[in-house]
Amino acid sequence: MKSEFTQLNLDLIRYSLVWEDSCALYDALEIDPADHLLVITSAGCNVLNTLLKGPASVTAIDLNPFQNKLLLLKTHIILNHDYEVFYALLGFAGKTALNDALNALLKTLAPDERSFWSAFFEEHPDGLLTSGKLEKYITSFYDTLDENLRQKLQQLVRFDDIQAQYTFFKAELDNSAFKSAFITYYSDENLQQGRDSTLLRYASEPIGPTFYDRLLKQVKSALVRDNFHFRFFFFGQQNLPEELLPPCYQRVNYTFLREQLGKMQVIEGEAMGYLLSKYGRAINKAALSNIFEYISQEEFGCICRALAKEREDHLRIVFWNLLNGQGEGRQPIDNHILIKRRPLSPESSFYFKNIIRLECIPERVKPIVT
Repeated sequence: MKSEFTQLNLDLIRYSLVWEDSCALYDALEIDPADHLLVITSAGCNVLNTLLKGPASVTAIDLNPFQNKLLLLKTHIILNHDYEVFYALLGFAGKTALNDALNALLKTLAPDERSFWSAFFEEHPDGLLTSGKLEKYITSFYDTLDENLRQKLQQLVRFDDIQAQYTFFKAELDNSAFKSAFITYYSDENLQQGRDSTLLRYASEPIGPTFYDRLLKQVKSALVRDNFHFRFFFFGQQNLPEELLPPCYQRVNYTFLREQLGKMQVIEGEAMGYLLSKYGRAINKAALSNIFEYISQEEFGCICRALAKEREDHLRIVFWNLLNGQGEGRQPIDNHILIKRRPLSPESSFYFKNIIRLECIPERVKPIVT
């Protein structure tokens, strides 16, 4: 796949959190025990969350070896330590607990891994979840605001009525310096602090105003106190109830998640190449994050045609659009590719545009009738 992502230096953890929510992921994939899944590794959240649904297997794949390294660390922690260590290393329990957990972790790592992760946590003392380039950038916005605006943002997660929440936002934040601060911070130029400018090549909308409009829409439609991604976006790990965490980070799922890890394999590579190879033939469902954000519409059409031509069995792909619009226009292959736009859930990160589910029926199979 001709993606702008292949032009990057893959020498750091770019993402320490997966921003696609598990509710939308589960709804779109409809995982059952016979499924063999391919999931973009990223920060590992989607990989671990899909394991919780008990599929036959999950293959985690990423071009960036450091994203795979992060997932493998998480699996090591889950297999060798109790939940308190995992929770603390993510950054939810404060620095004292994190340091204690790190000491416990380092004792169970091989020497080369011990050296790497010891240095890593020195550089990222707040834990794993804010260690990514993007997450460090996003969670720093709060620190740029004055105390008055910070207090008003905090007030948003105290409302139990959507209309009251929206009225407050319009009066106290939309009608204040917050709006311009947000749009400026997440402008096309500034966003390069969190995402390489190469990845914005195919963005079809101005970033700051677009994100702000989506924020406003979410505040108008759902209680943000119940949205993990909203709270993490603005406040980081501050005061996050455990029940709001992604399922893979909740205590109640920890034992079962440990039992499921044997179904997972982690490979370094490109997702579409894998799906079109002999190794990917067993895959029947794939969660591909927003990897099509970084390609042209022409390339997207070529990929769909290749899937229909080369694949022998039905394949479902789920992906997210952010600033691109893949799969929103005319179907690239009539009657062999069925594309449906899925709704964002109330738990979704506000900055996503939509979710696309692509059903690929091989050309040798009877075409889809719509």
